[in-house]
Amino acid sequence: MQQDNFKTYKMGKLKNGINGGFSGKVGTVVGVNLRGKDVIRSLPKPTNKVSPAQERQRQILSLVSRWLKPLRELIEIGYQLFSKDKSAMNAAISDTMKIAVKEVDGVKQIDYPKAVFSRGELFLSWILEILTLINAVIHIKWDNAAPSAFNKATDKATLIVYNPVMEQFAFFEDVAERGEKEAIVQLPAEFAGDQVHCWMHFVSAEGNKVSTTHYLGEMAVV
Repeated sequence: MQQDNFKTYKMGKLKNGINGGFSGKVGTVVGVNLRGKDVIRSLPKPTNKVSPAQERQRQILSLVSRWLKPLRELIEIGYQLFSKDKSAMNAAISDTMKIAVKEVDGVKQIDYPKAVFSRGELFLSWILEILTLINAVIHIKWDNAAPSAFNKATDKATLIVYNPVMEQFAFFEDVAERGEKEAIVQLPAEFAGDQVHCWMHFVSAEGNKVSTTHYLGEMAVV
């Protein structure tokens, strides 16, 4: 025996017979009772209108997402502790939107000193000196606290450099061990003559622990 296919629709309810009012939704109208009177009115039409606040939030999200995209691989390590509730990249984007966006002359910009690419429990080291050498070389020196589970000589340093003129990142993983107390990094030759922003953090030798990113400052590449 053939069974007809059918759909079930939620209908409005008649009140006081065929001549009475109804409540609920029928087609594009809805029946309601206002102050004791039965009223039929059209359903509100959906709108795609975006409020100014929503548009600002969209602009900030777009700005931050584009800026962080080249660092996805690095952020997967730097934000690994956040991967249970949300992806590492989503956690970094959320963080940056909250703490590292500023407005200059009505234009949203990244607030570089506040930007972070990792969050974790490893200790930072004390930056003693940053030298910019000829041929686009950076020399960083630091000192360490007493060794501990959060401050091992085998922790690896990661350096992140951003050139706002070229809108380009250069990052260097495992450039030195914490115990070496210095790192020498060769930047791209095309960075010479530009001001760049630098950050550093440490990753444990096992790769399962990180320090929170430390902003090193803005410097001229020679």
